[in-house]
Amino acid sequence: MLVLAASTSHADNGDAVALDHLDRGIAAYRLGDYPTAHRELGLAQELAPDHPNPYRWLALTEIKQGDCRDALVHIEAFMSRVPVGDARVPEMVAARQQCVQEAQPVALAPAPPPEPTPVYHRWWFWTAVGVVAVAAVGVTIAATHGGDESTLPPIKCSPGGCP
Repeated sequence: MLVLAASTSHADNGDAVALDHLDRGIAAYRLGDYPTAHRELGLAQELAPDHPNPYRWLALTEIKQGDCRDALVHIEAFMSRVPVGDARVPEMVAARQQCVQEAQPVALAPAPPPEPTPVYHRWWFWTAVGVVAVAAVGVTIAATHGGDESTLPPIKCSPGGCP
């Protein structure tokens, strides 16, 4: 019997400490001090994990901080701990909808078509330039030699072999 009374007293003390943290967190939230609010509300939630209000205020604080991912988790934790007809449910439904809409990607305007690639950046252009250059050099060489016989001395071979 003494153990039961001690555990009940300890639970009441834990709830009182959690309520203190909750009150400090709400006050910080209302002042716009969201980091302090988040810390205090997190402590309240740890000390009283079965109570819904710390989850509600954590979600509201995280939305203000732009952390919808964690806010959605806390909204669901809150919703699972209150009856459907609770007066705070519409606020959390609206907060969840806000986070879901923010998480959806925004449709961007289509990208402009790419600039056409200049001809001199294409692989075949420089290949064609090379072929034309080689052909021009070959025609030039052929034209300057005029079809003359080879300038090397003739090789004369006899039936016995070549010198």
